[in-house]
Amino acid sequence: MNRLRSVNFDLVKSKIVLAVTAGVIVLLLVWWFAWMTPEANKLSTVQQQVTADQASVSQLNLQLLTLKAEQRLVLKEIPYLKKVTSAIPPTEDPPGIVDSLNNLANQTGCDLLSVTPDDTPAPTSTPGLSTIGVAFSVSGSHKDVFAFLSGFYTMKRLMTIDTVSLTSSSATVNVLAAGDGQQYSMNVGAVAYTTYVTPIATT
Repeated sequence: MNRLRSVNFDLVKSKIVLAVTAGVIVLLLVWWFAWMTPEANKLSTVQQQVTADQASVSQLNLQLLTLKAEQRLVLKEIPYLKKVTSAIPPTEDPPGIVDSLNNLANQTGCDLLSVTPDDTPAPTSTPGLSTIGVAFSVSGSHKDVFAFLSGFYTMKRLMTIDTVSLTSSSATVNVLAAGDGQQYSMNVGAVAYTTYVTPIATT
């Protein structure tokens, strides 16, 4: 009888152990599928996002280095750009042309007799660049008019000379004689430059 009770008790204990073990296994399965697997997926997604963010940061750092290099280049070229903007302004500015020529005439002791800029800039083969024809005349001594010519290309406004003619009241004038003391009238055909482009009329 005692032996039978012992067998029954052992059987009960085995069932309890099996039940507990099964319960633990079920809990582990529930934990794995209900929490561990989703969290693992989340972790994988986060890792992918971190990798993408690191790639973006690397690209942005490269762009930043490029922008810094361009900034250094721009800062280096600013004085040159300012000089070019003064020499080739974005406006026609006929009064500025007259002022530049008049200042040069005053500096060289000449008299500016007349200045006639063209009314409309003419386009060139260079995109964004136009020219303005300028006819002007000055008078002065041999030394003064040649000083005017010498100083012409030192003006802030960029202009080039196409034609030059000298006349004098003396019939025996010698333009090569620097000290001849004669008074000359100098007629010049020149070109001023601008980045202003005349709008095309629409019909």
